[in-house]
Amino acid sequence: MSRTDTILGEDGTIYVLEINTIPGMTPTSLLPQAAKAAGISFPELLDRIISAALRRAGNISQTKS
Repeated sequence: MSRTDTILGEDGTIYVLEINTIPGMTPTSLLPQAAKAAGISFPELLDRIISAALRRAGNISQTKS
């Protein structure tokens, strides 16, 4: 999980400002706010992150999101 901050130049070029490998995870942090804008609640975001980590670790095969 990470957050990438970008800006769009006048000519349409996307510039990467920062890659944050440990983004804030309070309900008011940028990553949860972006998820909220996409229709994903904070508890659902946490569930998705935890489920993905467990799948990567081989602890579960699939979860319901």
